[in-house]
Amino acid sequence: MNLYSRVGTVGGVILLLLAFSVAFSASSCTGDHSKKNGKNATDFILPKESDLVRIADTVWDVTNYTVYADAKLNNKYHTIYLRLRDTSGIPINDKSLDFYPEMSMGRMKHGGPFEHPVALGDGWYRGPMVFIMADIPQMGKGWQLHTIRSHNRIKDTLAIKIPVTAAATMRTMSSGTRDDSRVFISCLLPDSVKQGKHPIRFLMNKMDGHHFPVLDHYVIKLKTNRSTTETGASENFAAESTGNGYYEGTVNFSMPGRWEVIVELWKAGKKSNQDDIKYLVQVI
Repeated sequence: MNLYSRVGTVGGVILLLLAFSVAFSASSCTGDHSKKNGKNATDFILPKESDLVRIADTVWDVTNYTVYADAKLNNKYHTIYLRLRDTSGIPINDKSLDFYPEMSMGRMKHGGPFEHPVALGDGWYRGPMVFIMADIPQMGKGWQLHTIRSHNRIKDTLAIKIPVTAAATMRTMSSGTRDDSRVFISCLLPDSVKQGKHPIRFLMNKMDGHHFPVLDHYVIKLKTNRSTTETGASENFAAESTGNGYYEGTVNFSMPGRWEVIVELWKAGKKSNQDDIKYLVQVI
């Protein structure tokens, strides 16, 4: 059992506090963010507010900050949206705007993998991030979205509380590795899918102190297994790097039921992960 699979236990909390004993640096944690992961024109379409979940809303310095997400926030990969308007409702488009996540546990803080936001226009900004653990009740403020804006070479930072609860099905896991110390592997597959073949995506980040640079030089080998009958399926194709820490492959679920996606991290022709990595999927 690795460190982050024990977060729900007292021992896990103690291990986590020991692991994050230095204050988090607010610098970027995912390498060169000027490079987009295969962005095209459709990636800059404004979202529909009705398709998103409103997470937080606050007013500061005559600006209304509204945080949205693709779903209620759990300890996994999410796409975060921020909408800026003045008090009369007019959108604010600020080229200097940036944001990043930070987990505050009182005197100890840490971050998580993230990408700098993309300005979509009409006051909307979007950026993916990974919450590597859930909030811990009565232990600090929990997760916050730190929003940064620059005015006349002065940076103002607003910390917006964003509640993160424990996921029913784990989608972000960690493992020690042969070459890159501890890494985080986020599976972007939904908790429930239909029977058949599906593309499967991952995001992989190295844990380097309080930074989480992306890792692109792996092959993620995949096996699928129906857990109740120990029936496997063929026609799984390893996830290959598509850049900026993302990987894409194919998995096959040949019948309905509860399935496991078993992951192996390979680098330079050798298996690298030191901990078991399995994701559960309900197939309908």
